[in-house]
Amino acid sequence: MSDIYKREVVYALTGLVTIIMLVEYFFFANSQPWAETIRTWAVIIFNISLGLGAVRLLMQHGNKLAQKRTDWQFSAVLLTIFTIALLTGLVGYFTTGVQTSNGIYNWLFINVFTPLNATLYPITGFYIFSAAYRAFRARNIDAALMLIAGCFVMLKNAPVGEAIWSGFPTIGNWFQFTGQIPGMRAFAIVGALGLIAYGFRALLGKERGFYAGGAD
Repeated sequence: MSDIYKREVVYALTGLVTIIMLVEYFFFANSQPWAETIRTWAVIIFNISLGLGAVRLLMQHGNKLAQKRTDWQFSAVLLTIFTIALLTGLVGYFTTGVQTSNGIYNWLFINVFTPLNATLYPITGFYIFSAAYRAFRARNIDAALMLIAGCFVMLKNAPVGEAIWSGFPTIGNWFQFTGQIPGMRAFAIVGALGLIAYGFRALLGKERGFYAGGAD
């Protein structure tokens, strides 16, 4: 089978499954057995793709470690932690049926993964501060208005704002709710319309990137 026919089969299957799920959602009050079967297969395919992603990750970092390319030390750390977490999880699963029953697995999750995961949020604060510094420079009237609105909202949230003037919380609330919510709803509506258009393009086979086929 040529590559053209392979791509067309993918387009046809994607469109067929999408139409079936839309019909089941909008025209049937209760879940249908055939729709549940499709959802079950979707879960199975997702888990298979997750396993393939893990294998691809190991191959990529294994080659990087073997060839001693740039920053190969990080690949060594990743492979070591991946192996330890996988083995401890499997030991706990095969011995008790619960992967988190292994003490090493619990220690890694509580003392390594959880602190690192929590650290990501404070780190993003520095990027937000840097972006705000660049965006709030009053180079034109639009940036000046955004700077003024941002100052009012910050003074509303900071206790010192109300201590300076009792009107800062009222003005900040107006900017945060009356001014921000309509704009966010407009972005949500536009994003939803764009998602619908993207879905139709994918169904018609016009969105080649979705099928790993490159640009149209």
